[in-house]
Amino acid sequence: MEQCDVFSRKIRWLAIAVGLSAAALNCFLSPLAAVVPMLLPLAAALQPSLPDPGKQIVKWFIWVWAFGWSQGLVVLSFLMLNNDLPGTHYFVVLRVLTTLSTLLVLWWDIELIIDGARRIRILRSAPAQQPRPVGLGLWILAIVLNLWVGWGVVNMISIYHGVGDLYALLMSTVEALIVVAFDIYLTWRVVKLRRSRFADVQG
Repeated sequence: MEQCDVFSRKIRWLAIAVGLSAAALNCFLSPLAAVVPMLLPLAAALQPSLPDPGKQIVKWFIWVWAFGWSQGLVVLSFLMLNNDLPGTHYFVVLRVLTTLSTLLVLWWDIELIIDGARRIRILRSAPAQQPRPVGLGLWILAIVLNLWVGWGVVNMISIYHGVGDLYALLMSTVEALIVVAFDIYLTWRVVKLRRSRFADVQG
């Protein structure tokens, strides 16, 4: 279980760096907004010592965070570097923090994609095993993600006024698709487990 769910030390250290850079960037914009990004380095540091359900929750939390945070951050960095912003200390620091965070999160995304491809190869080459049941922690995570993304999409639709809000709506839609894919994965695991148990009873 630990081999399957715990990320490598490199990915966990990158998660810590990404979380700290995100917290610094959010703190620069709004101190209260820095609280949530600090959950990422905490989760990454604690993952190896957590029980199995906790390892799974952190694994999915890291993947969702990586691809959810990447979208807005890359565009924000592009806007910062290509707009004629004032050369004040505030905007210089903001540009540096945004660029640093973007480079870190892109590096992290690449490492996660490589790690995911490696995991898929290992699973395909391993002997067929009975699927693991979906723990309560994963269901709670799925509910929280659905509520969060659903609220975001509804909020974007309610304030949508034209092309200026199109990007935010598209990003919310992409995040919703990621969460829906997660929901489908959990449902598939439940169906596969029930079929396996039914086949065992019939056998």
